[in-house]
Amino acid sequence: MLATQSQLSAASILFVVCVAIIDWRTHRIPNLLCAVAAIIGFGSQVWMHGEAGLLAALGGSAVGFAIFLPFYVLKAFGAGDVKAMATVGAFLGAQTTLLAVGMTLMAGAVLGLAVLLLDSASRKRFPYGIAIACGTTAALIVTG
Repeated sequence: MLATQSQLSAASILFVVCVAIIDWRTHRIPNLLCAVAAIIGFGSQVWMHGEAGLLAALGGSAVGFAIFLPFYVLKAFGAGDVKAMATVGAFLGAQTTLLAVGMTLMAGAVLGLAVLLLDSASRKRFPYGIAIACGTTAALIVTG
């Protein structure tokens, strides 16, 4: 069981690294990437934990979606950022997703400040997928 949980964590890290790289290069997070990863996250949770895994995946996705949605409504995040965080939730469950969201918002604040200080063009937007990758990875490290 421990190796399987490690594989699930590795899969979630692989997903957020792909999100970060693609978002960096294209400023978009593909729907297909999120959909395939969500299927893997939900399927793995159900395979490992049955009904409890399904509830964990649903709870995690709901937490990621619910917290990021207001930022999308305010035009601070793109829709891909919301979908990516909801997908992360399928892998992590509600409690760890809440930690990942908090760490993602902190990473985003640091990265946003760096962009403001270092970018002479002073762009308003930066690829938030990088913050999602940093925050998710940090949450996984903290929770072991």
